[in-house]
Amino acid sequence: MIRYEFTDISIREEDIHPDFIFNKERDLARDFTANIKKSKHIQPCPICKAPRDEILFQKWGFYYAICLKSWSVSLASLPDEQVIQNYYFNSEISRLRASEEYQDMVSQKRKNLWESQLGWIESRVSRHLGNNKYTVIEWGGKSLGWIDLLSSAGFVHNLSVKESLPPIIESINIDEQHDIICLIDVLQREACPQKLLDRIYRTLKPGGLLIVSCRAGSGFDVLTLREKSDNIFPLDHIFLPSPKGINCLLEQAGFYVLELTTPGLLDLKYVKNIDHNIPKDQYFQRYIMSQKDDSLLERMQGFLQRNNLSSHLRCVARK
Repeated sequence: MIRYEFTDISIREEDIHPDFIFNKERDLARDFTANIKKSKHIQPCPICKAPRDEILFQKWGFYYAICLKSWSVSLASLPDEQVIQNYYFNSEISRLRASEEYQDMVSQKRKNLWESQLGWIESRVSRHLGNNKYTVIEWGGKSLGWIDLLSSAGFVHNLSVKESLPPIIESINIDEQHDIICLIDVLQREACPQKLLDRIYRTLKPGGLLIVSCRAGSGFDVLTLREKSDNIFPLDHIFLPSPKGINCLLEQAGFYVLELTTPGLLDLKYVKNIDHNIPKDQYFQRYIMSQKDDSLLERMQGFLQRNNLSSHLRCVARK
């Protein structure tokens, strides 16, 4: 697998999760989940189907279980499918995210992040398909600004959207196969990731590319902070695969994995920001934070990137 280290000072934590809106999102998510029936029953791992018996953490009454075969993390027991549907399509948080104000704010704040992401996608397309124009699907899109930016990319002949969240409207003939599918920050909200990848596989042309990004359950900040993380919560985060887990999922669906990296930039910053909340049994992490050495944290972030231990995962696979 390709492994590398990089830095990008233009990408800031406050642009990904601006406090003045993210706090409201988190509060609305907590309010919605307050009335959902919770279960202590632990379902099998959604990747390898092995029984799970370890709870990594509990958040807002929901249990997150870890599978020690795939090292992936997901809700121990899934709510009803209709509950998840309501959360994303018919709730206060879905209406906030679909609002013009929210969409404009996200487009402004995440401009640098999206441009960096698009640069990575363009380089992967050029490397694995060649410098041409292709039919592309943005699968599960939720941000109008990202859709607009992607549609302007030099490799895009025609961009369609499928299975989007509000306010984006689908624009695809489901019987038509495409050259490239972008699955950006979608897997983490999937209750049945294998079924999603099976649908995607059928929609790609033979030799086509699937480009994926998502949060990784094996990432440093997730395993360190657990329920104390401000950025991981139900039902935004249902399924958090590890690199090993997503590789297995893609192969099960028929894909050949070309690249898999975790080029995260913010694991150590997330931990540093709430170092007073690091679980007491995480002595190594508490010791590192007690050094108050930013250069040490930068070197550690590079180590996480090089060894696929960050919580931001990117993958390129071929049908």
